Amino acid sequence: MAENYAARNNQGLHRIAKDDPLAIAILKEEHHRFRDLFTEANEASGARLKHVADEICLRLDVHMTIEEEILYPAGKQVGERSEVDEGIVEHAAGKELAAEIQQLKGTEELYKSKVHVLGEQTIHHIDEEDEELFEEMKAAHKAGKIDLDAVGLTLRARQAVLYRTVEASGDLGPTQEADAEEIARV
Repeated sequence: MAENYAARNNQGLHRIAKDDPLAIAILKEEHHRFRDLFTEANEASGARLKHVADEICLRLDVHMTIEEEILYPAGKQVGERSEVDEGIVEHAAGKELAAEIQQLKGTEELYKSKVHVLGEQTIHHIDEEDEELFEEMKAAHKAGKIDLDAVGLTLRARQAVLYRTVEASGDLGPTQEADAEEIARV
């Protein structure tokens, strides 16, 4: 169970390339942080595991929100509907497990296993984004179909707002992300 996901950060398409547009660079940077955190979670126990898991869940909440509000609609505009739809469904599964983990004390028998499974799901998802969706959107950017530098500025601004909202209230507040209950009904 002690998978070292962080090692992937410097491999292949997971690396932040010099020619990555701002949106891709921002999201890959976040993906690196998730790999680091899940590697740490795999090695942690007790109060340290709870602290790391809480950070993961908060960061995932913000990350998934900015992708669903900003990146995914932009991806659909350049023909990446199936990749985006798959991402939304994967987000819904991650949100459900993350919400469950956030409600736990960290001392439950299956707590570490739940965090590990969230890690496996998240790493699979972000690896696919790095290798498929981001590369396809990067090609659309190079072809002049989308401005991923402008999208990156919007991502960064929305991310800052969400973190300030969490800091002030402990909650993300209203978002325009996909609704997991709505996804289940489709």
